[in-house]
Formats: sequence, C-alpha cells, structure tokens
Amino acid sequence: MKNENKLIAFGVGALVLGLVGTVTAFKVLEKIDNGYVGVRYSMNGGVRDEVLTQGVKFVGLDKVTQYPIRLQTVTAKNVSVSTSDGKKTTVDIKYDYKVDATKASKMYKEFGNITSEDIEKGWLKSKLQKEAREVYSKQSLLNILSGESTNVEAALLNNFSKAVAAKGFEVEDVTVGVPEVDGETQKSIDAIIRAGQENEKAKLDAETAKTQADSEAYKKTKAAEAEANSNKKVSESVTDELIKYTEAQARLKHGWVTTNGANTVVKEGK
Repeated sequence: MKNENKLIAFGVGALVLGLVGTVTAFKVLEKIDNGYVGVRYSMNGGVRDEVLTQGVKFVGLDKVTQYPIRLQTVTAKNVSVSTSDGKKTTVDIKYDYKVDATKASKMYKEFGNITSEDIEKGWLKSKLQKEAREVYSKQSLLNILSGESTNVEAALLNNFSKAVAAKGFEVEDVTVGVPEVDGETQKSIDAIIRAGQENEKAKLDAETAKTQADSEAYKKTKAAEAEANSNKKVSESVTDELIKYTEAQARLKHGWVTTNGANTVVKEGK
C-alpha cells in the first residue's frame, strides 16, 4: 500500500513538473508569424533594437509585439470629406501598407505595446482622414464624379505615404470609392451623362453619314475606272487589220465587193 502511494505521489509530481516545464517553455519561446517581425521589450533593459524574424525564438521573459512586413490591405469606411464646392460627403478608402523592418523598434518606442491592428484603427486612420480632407478640398464633387477620381487617388497616395513614412509605414496603393451625392448633384450628373450620350450619338450619326457618302463616291469612282478601262481595251483592240476584216465581212454579208482595177474602183452586187 505504501509503495502504491509512493508511485501515485511520484506520478503526480512528474505531471506537475511536466506542466510547469510546458508553461515555462511557452513563456520563454515566441513564434514569429510568416510576414511579420517581432520587437522584444525587457522589463529591465527596455526595447531591444534587434528585431526577431520568422520562426520560434527564445525570448526569456521579454514581451514581444509583432508588426507586418508584408502588404496589409485596410479599408476605411465612411471617411468624411468636403469638396471645393462646399459639398459634404463620405467615401470608402482602401490602402495597402507594410512596416519597414529596420524601423520596427523605433515604432514600438513611438506607439508602445499595441498591435498593428490598433495602429490601423487609430493613428493610421487619423492620418488618412486628414490627408483625404486636404485632397478633396481642392476638387469639386462634380469633377470627382466626372473623371477626376484617378487624380484624387494619386494625390492621396502621395500625401498619405509621405505623412506616415517617418514612423516606419510604407503605403503602396490607395483606392477611393464613389462619394455619396445629394439629389441636386445627382441631377447635374444625370444631365452630363445625357449630354454625353447625345453628343456620342451625334458623332456616330455623322460618322455613319460620312461612311455612306464615302462608300457611294467610291462605288462611282470604281465604276468610272471600270468603264475607262473597258473603253481603253476596246480602243487598243481595234487595229487596221481588224477594220479591214470587218469591212470585208460586211461587204460579203450585204452582197457587194470592191474590185480595184488599174485606175478604177468597180462595185458589183450579187
């Protein structure tokens, strides 16, 4: 009985030691995800400048915050902007960004122990809103809806990427959605669309009429050329020998011939 108790106690002790070892291993090891780098923070030494790359790393009791170094796509919904013509509207903006690995430690010092998702929802969104308002304030809503959206995207990409680059963020692409419009603006847009459609129809009708006229002129020219060629061929085929032969055939058909004497031409009939 005493031996059994000893075995049980030994087993429980081994289990406890195993659990402690497992927990300790989890505390001293950190798995850095693919496409991320990790920044270590020590309670004694602060932020360590050397970043951790992908894989399982020994970190002791240090805390680790991971930042993405591959492109992340973020969509900011209903960003409020005002255009140069005083129109207030909202627009969805999508952008792609990643973190410069060489600035990850500096980023931790700037933002502290918060995730990249928290930065996206906070600081990055705030910067995006500021730059979007600046860009949209230089364009009328009608111009944006009539074809200036590409210029807006280019300007926003340039401004936004510059605004966040110093903190270690690299923005590579920006896409803006269609702004919300009021009824008055929508009427103006519809009028522009109708005018454009009518203009295109007029151009198409003019081109069709021109094509038809060109086709008729071409047909007449080709007919004239064909007739001229035919006349030329006929003219070239009429030789002196053909004329004499045709004349002789006519004389025989109509029952008369011409006989040339010494100084006399005698016509005889049948």
